[in-house]
Amino acid sequence: MKRSKPFFGLGRFRSVALSVAVLVGFACGPSFDPSEFMSFFMPESGTVQPEDSRYMFSPQFYNESEVAGQYTDSVVVDENIKAWATYAGGNVSESLVSKAIYNQDADAVRSLTSIVGRTNATAVAYLTFAWAADNGRGNPWKATDTPTDSTKLPQLLNDAQKAYTTTNDAFLKERYAFQAVKLACEIGDYKRAQQLYDQLVSPLPKKTFISDWALCRRAGATLALGDHAKAIYEFAQVFDRCPSRRKAAETSLRTHRIHFQESALQYAKTDGERAAVYALCAIQPGEDALSLLKEIVRLTPQNPLVELIMAREINRNEYYFFLTGEEYTRNSLTDSPDSAAFENRKSEAPSYFDKLRTFALESADNKALSNPAFWYTAAAYLDYIGHEYKAAQTHLDQAVLLPTTNKHLKTQIAVQRMLLLATQTDVITPEAENQLIGYLEEFDSTGNFRINNAFISVCKQFATKYQHEKEAKRGGLFSCSRPKNQPTNGPNQAKAYLLTVITTQPGTDTYFASTTEPSAIEDTVSSATVQQTIAFASQANLTDFDKRLIKLSGISNTDLNLLLGRRLMMEHHYAEAADAFVKVNPKTWEKEAFTTYFQKNPFAIKMPQVHTSDGVVNFPAESGKNTYTPVQFARRMADLEQQAKSATGDQAAELYYQLGCGAWNLSWYGNAWLLAKSYWSAVEPPVYDVPTDPVAKQKRFDALMNTDYYTTSHASDYFEQSAKAAKTPAVGDRSAYMAARCEAHAFSVRQSIEQIRNGYVYEEDSTFVKNMRGLRRANYATQYTDFFKNHTHTMFHKEMIRECAMYKDFLLFGEQTGE
Repeated sequence: MKRSKPFFGLGRFRSVALSVAVLVGFACGPSFDPSEFMSFFMPESGTVQPEDSRYMFSPQFYNESEVAGQYTDSVVVDENIKAWATYAGGNVSESLVSKAIYNQDADAVRSLTSIVGRTNATAVAYLTFAWAADNGRGNPWKATDTPTDSTKLPQLLNDAQKAYTTTNDAFLKERYAFQAVKLACEIGDYKRAQQLYDQLVSPLPKKTFISDWALCRRAGATLALGDHAKAIYEFAQVFDRCPSRRKAAETSLRTHRIHFQESALQYAKTDGERAAVYALCAIQPGEDALSLLKEIVRLTPQNPLVELIMAREINRNEYYFFLTGEEYTRNSLTDSPDSAAFENRKSEAPSYFDKLRTFALESADNKALSNPAFWYTAAAYLDYIGHEYKAAQTHLDQAVLLPTTNKHLKTQIAVQRMLLLATQTDVITPEAENQLIGYLEEFDSTGNFRINNAFISVCKQFATKYQHEKEAKRGGLFSCSRPKNQPTNGPNQAKAYLLTVITTQPGTDTYFASTTEPSAIEDTVSSATVQQTIAFASQANLTDFDKRLIKLSGISNTDLNLLLGRRLMMEHHYAEAADAFVKVNPKTWEKEAFTTYFQKNPFAIKMPQVHTSDGVVNFPAESGKNTYTPVQFARRMADLEQQAKSATGDQAAELYYQLGCGAWNLSWYGNAWLLAKSYWSAVEPPVYDVPTDPVAKQKRFDALMNTDYYTTSHASDYFEQSAKAAKTPAVGDRSAYMAARCEAHAFSVRQSIEQIRNGYVYEEDSTFVKNMRGLRRANYATQYTDFFKNHTHTMFHKEMIRECAMYKDFLLFGEQTGE
């Protein structure tokens, strides 16, 4: 499961991927379902009871959030409430009973006792006793909810036993028996709790779910006394036959990480009881349950958990199969995850998949099981995992021919056909494109992370195929030859890019970890690819697939030209960028992003006017209103470059200085960054979310150290040329100072990278500070040294000392190193 990372663009979904909407500030990255992991097989494709969905595999404790509804005041209607409503003769509503018994609402209590008391005073006596014996597990946030005084529990236990012997009412007698067992557990007298169950509950001639409540308490006592085998058996019977205590029984094993024990079966008297033991243990975390599942099918083939357990085993094995050791360690919920155990289990995943596949095929032919469509679908997925694609296709065809009313199973079959299409397509044909676009349109908007995983995977696979086009196989002697890679043509490059854009996955309120962040696409796509995409989308003879793909991407000509302009500005091709910006809908520049974040003079860097013996050296002021449109700014930069080529002296220095300011402002540090990117983040440059592979990590670091957006190296070149051309000392001083500041930016990027390389060391660490000072002196102090030696004995220097506090900090490095 991937981590989300801090970001500040609204480029979260495709509809905003190329938009101008921007968010700036500190924030957390998008969140996603904590149960999410890499999986393509939906457990819902099996027959699963709604109340059992929490037992589907998840890296979390359960496959659902427990906190949200844990302390609500909602009315609970369960079998106990229904029983009380019936016992009261139908004269009281289930809602009122629930409020009185569970929430202990004062008005509801008065109403219930009044109605019941008219004909049954003993029932009122029991209710009064039960409320007194309540262990106070009400809403902990209510000041009025207080736990029972534990010193009163022994007396309450005696009262329960006494009332049990004196009442002839079977309904109340069973409840007094339960209360006695419960109170003994709460006292901590577990042996007595077991004895009370045997003495009071077991002899009852007629037992209801209340007896199972008591059995659940007895099982807890058994567990507390250390008899895990018998506790498994007892909890299993509660889990199997008592819906209102099913969750409590299962959680008791899960919390204590108790796995299957063969000795638990010695207490079972029937096949049903034995199957209950297998079923409860089969859904526990850390349990390879195929052997248990086989026993459940043998003993009780119609057990409602059979298909859920099979899906759970597939999902659980997917978790190990797809997850890397580094991801497991990083995302583990435990403080010290056992990476060695994980790697051992991961190595077994392929063979376990093969065992599951064999069982799925056996189950498809098992007449005692009632849903062969599910089993063929499961077998087909396991074929796919094992690269047996022809077998996968055959088994899917068999599944389709069988009746099913499960819409999730039908969806799963379609998802697997889509995955097979991506895997089996060697040469992309019009027929393959027609199939592909149908699947992409069907699964474009989903709230299911598994479908999204498949959608993203297929998009990426086809994007790669388009980027590495293959020549179709020829007949005759060459009919068995392999397809050969051909140079990718423009249309195919465009299709690859559009498929990549689609991986940003729109149309859902849920963010998925497998979804690509639009910023990652924008930052890596070349201007050439965007130009190819514009040309592709502008063709008059677009095929049906082409039109549908463009529509699915959600990209307009304005989006593409805006992106092209940004990429060209990042590459400092200003004239071409201006041509692209001209094609952007003018209303774009009037939208919130540009009216907020492109409002300062893009040729200005905030600094004071400097009065020298040569006169006033003006640093262009950041005016309250920017007079440049994006088109005008890009054209002005292009014009300045042309003019500077033929200029000399101070004129050339001024032109290059303005170019330097413009290039500076196109960086992360500037006020025109919106013309280079669609977002801005306070945690840039992005050095934290890097690959763990050493080679890939170094490539990422190398790319960052050469990213002008962070290093401002292009601006530095302009400032250096300005300083060299200047005839007036103050003009040269000014440009030399800015070149040195750009050099400091490049060092800042390198320092951030070194922090990561050194194990996320603090910047203030004395050894790190010393090492970084040496690194800067050796590799990032050329412009600084020049300025410190040649430009700090001038009027410019004196004025800057007086006017600019930041300038003093800037000089500190030279003073510390004795320059």
